[in-house]
Amino acid sequence: MNTMVSFDIAQGNPGALTFIMEAYWRHLGKAEQAFRRMRDNDILGTRLYMLWNDCCGRNTDRAIDIMLTQNIDKIVKHINYEGGRGIPFQEEDQNNEKTEIYKTGL
Repeated sequence: MNTMVSFDIAQGNPGALTFIMEAYWRHLGKAEQAFRRMRDNDILGTRLYMLWNDCCGRNTDRAIDIMLTQNIDKIVKHINYEGGRGIPFQEEDQNNEKTEIYKTGL
């Protein structure tokens, strides 16, 4: 599906909407690619907010990089932590597990 991602991916979550707007403002092309990947893997709304807030400490650049480079199963595992908050990604997570999506630019 190559349609442009809409703000509907926020699913009414104001934190997710803030993240989306900031990401597009900073890095239009990379943000579109990253949010398309999240949309296609059903990481939306609250889960998208948790990725940015809990897992990436509201660091938008880091969140975009995580969304583009990490394995989807690993992202979901970090978001779906049973403690009610997402698990922060560590630097070694980001550096050791680059996916083919980032390398090929898809």
